[in-house]
Amino acid sequence: MRPARQGPATHSIASRERMEERERVDVAIAAARDTKAEDLLLFDMDNRSPITDYVMVCSGRSQAHVRGISERIEDDMRKAGHRCNTVEGYQEGSWVLLDFDVLLVHVFHPETRAYYDLEDLLKDFSSERIATDDASSQDDHAHSAA
Repeated sequence: MRPARQGPATHSIASRERMEERERVDVAIAAARDTKAEDLLLFDMDNRSPITDYVMVCSGRSQAHVRGISERIEDDMRKAGHRCNTVEGYQEGSWVLLDFDVLLVHVFHPETRAYYDLEDLLKDFSSERIATDDASSQDDHAHSAA
């Protein structure tokens, strides 16, 4: 979590940092979409979390699909210069957690996602539902507030 900022000069710096963070998030979103991740949600922690600024949640249809989505996100982020600090759950393939500092990515098997209901825990944060099918690609980002 970043320290509080004040004044116009620091506001400009904060805006630029926020844009750079969102660019990092967009790399992960693109990777998830490219691998046909389903039910993609992005939660904006808006400096209210000491752990991260964004949380991305998506699903894969099978354990192999969950692992494939996770691999692609990690590979694309690495190619963009963003190192993954931690990967948890990859071998099991029912819930993979990728930690990129400003972004935590949770890739779930649908049954595991329903069981843990992470969305309910994050319901007080603003969220953005990301379109994942070709039919809605013209409206790239559908916004919703929790």
